[in-house]
Amino acid sequence: MTGFLAEARAVCGDAYVQDGTAIEPRYLQPARYAAGQAAALVRPGRRDEAARVLALAAACGLRVVVQGAHTGLVRAGTPDDAQGEVLLSTERLREVFELDLLDRTLRVSSGYRLSEINERLEPHGLWFPVDLSADPSIGGMVAHNTGGTRMLRYGDVRANTLALEVVLAEPAGQVVRFGQGLQKDNSALALGQLFIGSSGSLGLVSEVTIKLSPLPRQRAVALVAPSSLDEVFPLYAEVMQRWGGLVSAFEGISRAALEAGLHGQDLARWFGGQLPDYAMLIELSSELPAEQLALGELLQHWLEQEFETGRVRDAVLDADEAIWGMRHRISEGLRAQGKVIGLDLSLPRRHFMRLRERGAAWLAERFPQLRLADFGHLGDGGMHFNMVWPLEAGAWHAEQELALREGLYALVAELGGSISAEHGVGPQLQAAYRAHWTRVEPGVLEWARRVQMLWDPHGRLGKVDWGG
Repeated sequence: MTGFLAEARAVCGDAYVQDGTAIEPRYLQPARYAAGQAAALVRPGRRDEAARVLALAAACGLRVVVQGAHTGLVRAGTPDDAQGEVLLSTERLREVFELDLLDRTLRVSSGYRLSEINERLEPHGLWFPVDLSADPSIGGMVAHNTGGTRMLRYGDVRANTLALEVVLAEPAGQVVRFGQGLQKDNSALALGQLFIGSSGSLGLVSEVTIKLSPLPRQRAVALVAPSSLDEVFPLYAEVMQRWGGLVSAFEGISRAALEAGLHGQDLARWFGGQLPDYAMLIELSSELPAEQLALGELLQHWLEQEFETGRVRDAVLDADEAIWGMRHRISEGLRAQGKVIGLDLSLPRRHFMRLRERGAAWLAERFPQLRLADFGHLGDGGMHFNMVWPLEAGAWHAEQELALREGLYALVAELGGSISAEHGVGPQLQAAYRAHWTRVEPGVLEWARRVQMLWDPHGRLGKVDWGG
């Protein structure tokens, strides 16, 4: 370690290399889990520095954990070995920011954050539309294939990525570019796709070329209370049939999640103070100005019709920022109630409500103290099956969470769903990942192992063992 630190300082500069005892807490403390530990922190400022650090770590027999903005959703960027793991932060990898207005593409280094990218794009009437409440780095978004609240219209990171530059673990430090940034290109195997959603386990993403979209000129948002749960998907189908590509979000929010998002707010302005058991957040957006296409009028007229049919019993309109503010405060509100256990699931739409019903029944039988507060991207089948272990229930133990996840993940597998809709696997879900694919298709584990052995045969990189 002494030799590694000396060489790393020669490469990156003394200010950008710290031994384990001097690492700032923000690099070790993820948002949702216990703090980690590492032998050293290195913050290269250029791609060639990152490549030399990977080669140096390999020569010293050290494992490298790559970290972006450290949102910590699956702990894949949090090291846990104070002797053998080096934490490599990409926050200073900011060499490239090349905007092509004609092609509407951006070639950008992995250290740039989503907020910075969109701030720079706004004057040009463009944005990167993978939208979420956190502020990740673009490299982290690629590593975990972020979806976000407007995936229904724009797709996930994978759908918006045209090229990648990756620093490999084997040969250690080799830099390879996958793709040329073209919209259409079948000239080679799409090997770069393997790195998207790999949780940083196959290589360090140093640069990405992404597709951009025009900024919407107007949005119209409604928070809609259906007359019953049976009407949710018929209403979804009606909205999609009517407006198709204008629908940028269709979220489902349970009453418990509504209460968490509205914690400390005046409830009288929301459904007259009588919150529904379930609500739908519907957003329409368009690049056309309101004088050409009045989205608010379209949405209001449709809701008036649905009031008459009886499928909708109430709605909140003309409060776009307040509605989205409530949606983005749900997680914070739940944390104020106790220990949050969050499952990031995806289901075929036909089984979405069945999972809610059967999952709630299973919880009531096995963990009656847990409060279910589900919400999420109903329009694309995504569900944040979040639960709260209340403060008054005492300590929540690791063996309880293991039993909880095993039971619910078995139900997800039975219904043809995914145990990780968009946040990736990471070490937090390692055992669940293996159990899921052992049930569903064991061959996946063997092929995943072969792929990982190709890119990282010595296990030098990342926190995920794809072979199980």
